[in-house]
Amino acid sequence: MNKITLLSLLIGFSTYAQNNVDFESGGVGTDWTWVVDQNGANPALVIESNPNTTGVNTSATAAKFTATAGGEPWALTYTDNIGSITFTEDNSIVKMMVRKNVATSVAIKFEDSANPAFYKQIEMSNTVTNGDWEELTFDFSTGIGNTYNRMVIIPDFLARTEDHVLHFDEISFNSGGVVDNYSLEDIDFESTGFGAAWVWTTDNNATDPVLEIVPNPNTTGANSTATAAKFTSLVGGDPWALTFTDNVGTFTFTAENSIVTMMVLKTVATNVGLKVEGPDPNGGAGVIYKEIQIPNTVTNGDWELLTFDFSSEIGKTFNRLVVIPDFLARSEDHINYFDQISFGNGTLNLENFSVEAVKMFPNPAHNVVSFSTSSNDPLNITIHDILGKQVMRRSAVQRDLNISALKPGLYLVTMTQGQNTTTKKLLVN
Repeated sequence: MNKITLLSLLIGFSTYAQNNVDFESGGVGTDWTWVVDQNGANPALVIESNPNTTGVNTSATAAKFTATAGGEPWALTYTDNIGSITFTEDNSIVKMMVRKNVATSVAIKFEDSANPAFYKQIEMSNTVTNGDWEELTFDFSTGIGNTYNRMVIIPDFLARTEDHVLHFDEISFNSGGVVDNYSLEDIDFESTGFGAAWVWTTDNNATDPVLEIVPNPNTTGANSTATAAKFTSLVGGDPWALTFTDNVGTFTFTAENSIVTMMVLKTVATNVGLKVEGPDPNGGAGVIYKEIQIPNTVTNGDWELLTFDFSSEIGKTFNRLVVIPDFLARSEDHINYFDQISFGNGTLNLENFSVEAVKMFPNPAHNVVSFSTSSNDPLNITIHDILGKQVMRRSAVQRDLNISALKPGLYLVTMTQGQNTTTKKLLVN
């Protein structure tokens, strides 16, 4: 697992030395060659006076890009004057000011001009459309070690019926410190966990509204976490409307991590897709991937745990995680939530338990089970069914746990407190 840190830009053959691309006279970017492509008649990029100097961007000039009605959704401009760029740990977050009258995805891509199939692209959506400037942040830290020599800007990633005039400015490469050190821990979208601060790119979803991290809409059932991810599948989006992140870093499936579970909360019963992508193991420019679809069955506002078996991919390496929450052609917008993405092996390690560390009662239990311990450390509870599938997880349990969501049957309850872990059988009636 690679440590997810932030990037540095080492410049090889240009006088550009990590200063802001500011399009000012005597600054950086104005005298560069900017090629417009995939944009109908490909009108040239124009450097003109800043149309709004009263807000967050007071610079004198900015770049103007006209995304034409006849252009592709990915109409773009690129420059090779950026020089040779290697992503390392010293310089990190790429930021750019945009001024737009429509809310659509904005992409920055770095690529190898001799091999355009070797690239790294991040998309973010602007939200300000009233004529003010907005700063967008693009995290390229997962590209550490890669070298590129072309920077591509896609300012208006959308199929359009009329020309869109937009501006961009102040492209900067900033230090941001270490983001996290992720090693396939649960993606829980909590402020102190993993996922909430990651870059999630939405695609194939019409205007591609951003993935939202919101309060958990139902904390009374199988998922009591504070926050969750909210994905709106738009009526105009493709059936495979998706969101993906590269912040999982590079990982290899093993027998210990190939069973992936995810909590979902949906109002319709459709397939949920989980997909992993990775580099060609033979060194080619393509990618390998594995996609699994599991239908949800609960549609009454409760959470449901889905299990995705990637054991066929053991030994293969991936670096992107894709979630397709609502695999269906739809006649209206669907709001979906997902949470608690866990990597495991579907079985339980029952060794090295301190069996007297925590007491659990009554047993059998109905609706509520209680715990007692002499320690003041937080008590974390995980419950699996007899097939090893996780069905409930709670953090910082004080005493009583509501288990009314569990069907009658035999379960294994794992209780973790500090360095002690105890697993005991529980009969629910």
